[in-house]
Amino acid sequence: MSMSQRRGTTTDNLNNVIQVIQLGRKTGVLTVERGHEATLEFGEVTFVYGQITHAHIGDVDGQIAVNVLCSWGLCRFLFTPSGSDRPTGPIPAQPHASNRSTAPLKEIHTNTSSPIETAGYLSSDHASSGPPRPFRTKQAEEAFILLEQTRLSRSHRRLFLLIDGQRTALELVRLTGRSPEEIQRLLYDLECIGVISQ
Repeated sequence: MSMSQRRGTTTDNLNNVIQVIQLGRKTGVLTVERGHEATLEFGEVTFVYGQITHAHIGDVDGQIAVNVLCSWGLCRFLFTPSGSDRPTGPIPAQPHASNRSTAPLKEIHTNTSSPIETAGYLSSDHASSGPPRPFRTKQAEEAFILLEQTRLSRSHRRLFLLIDGQRTALELVRLTGRSPEEIQRLLYDLECIGVISQ
């Protein structure tokens, strides 16, 4: 059964999808494909709490497969969440190159190492805390006063109303239909004025 028959989603930038999964610290398998029939290409990326632990495309595995998949534009994807009990290992680094120069993904969080570099080093606090879930630090009435004073947009208000301490950033992307980058920017703005915390 092809992915389109399994209701895959279309994206014009697979790197964005990978970043959203990392940001949401999801565990599961991202299945991707592009092209049709004779030109069909297929790949797969395994995540454990947002860390890439395995990737392949065709006969290529590991870091090179991640680099190739991150360069994909228009394609279809399907993310299947799962438990983290599947035995996986870190992606091996490419030879003759430093880790910083070969990491294909932009860092979303403020820590100094890239998601690829830390793929095999899941700390106990990562494993126990699960995906980060933004939460409100102000009541709605007080927050709306601050939103008005700082002239933040209606999009900021809508996002604030969706934040309940249970939804992850990935779920907020799905609910709003906005890009991962835009949700990150809106969350950052809300955090800057002190109405939410991530």
